Amino acid sequence: MKKLFLICIVLGSLSFSIGAAEYTDGRIRLVINENTGRFSLYFMTDIARERYFPFFVDQDPRTSFLALMVNNRNYRMGESASFKTKLGGTPSNPALIFESSFLTVTEEFSFIRTGSSSLTNGIRLTITIHNRGEQPIEAGVRFLIDTILGEEDSSHFSTDRRQIRSEAVIDASSGDAYWISRGSLLALMGSVEAQGTRPDSIHLANWKRLNDTPWKIPLVSGRNFNFLPYSINDSAVCYYYEPAVINPGGFRAISVVLAAEDENGFALNNAVPDDLSRLIRDSTGLEGTDLRGAMQTDLITLRDLVARLDNYLSSGTSVAEEELAAMGLLISKIKAKYGIQ
Repeated sequence: MKKLFLICIVLGSLSFSIGAAEYTDGRIRLVINENTGRFSLYFMTDIARERYFPFFVDQDPRTSFLALMVNNRNYRMGESASFKTKLGGTPSNPALIFESSFLTVTEEFSFIRTGSSSLTNGIRLTITIHNRGEQPIEAGVRFLIDTILGEEDSSHFSTDRRQIRSEAVIDASSGDAYWISRGSLLALMGSVEAQGTRPDSIHLANWKRLNDTPWKIPLVSGRNFNFLPYSINDSAVCYYYEPAVINPGGFRAISVVLAAEDENGFALNNAVPDDLSRLIRDSTGLEGTDLRGAMQTDLITLRDLVARLDNYLSSGTSVAEEELAAMGLLISKIKAKYGIQ
């Protein structure tokens, strides 16, 4: 049961949609709202029908957020009057930028493939803090994700080493490589280390307990994911990067990877195969990063459909007429996009 105390959640969702920018790559849809300083992330669970499912709570995306502790003062990005929010970056690497008189904080999103995934199945979120002031500062980061998938089961989370059925902390020496929030349609994997940066701790606990504190709460081992009377069976993940000194003009950068579960974990697979590059070049003779990226995605989508049909053939399972029609429609759309008869 989600947060009963959140008033007018539908109105909140409508306000979030105003001013939102959408970016789609492979099987990932990213929605960024510069008015609220929040983002939502979706995965295409059905390629043929182009159906997306949220990785975490999207009815009111404000329940997930980025926050800073700067010289013992707390700032929640998107809500603090000290920071102005704007959309930046490029279509392939969009960003949320938060600016104050002394700091610039950038959330940059990069689309990635992990493990054996043939299509983009996640994002790398890089958070950069730039000290624009004339004095050193101490700045720490916390990043709260209001998870939803694991709430369907008694085991809200797991890692590559253990099942997590109650409040827990993954610390820097835990040895866990990633955490998973697994639902019936989709599983969200989160990194413990990304781009050489590792959080001091990751706290898995009731959302309200994590949300209501300005910084950290103590671990209560064995505690369930309830916070009576309003927050029932409601879990979340919070990344903590303890305050560290940033000199004038200096930077601090951290990275988090969020992706659909893959059997091969977080091995990144961003390279484009040579035969795809050759096919794109030979078939068009055109240049341009946007065209190239679009064609790469479409070709990989077609490969994914062929692999799906191969599975049906090898297993002897018949394909439903509705699914065949959906596949045909998707192929027709791709052909029409490039003027293929």
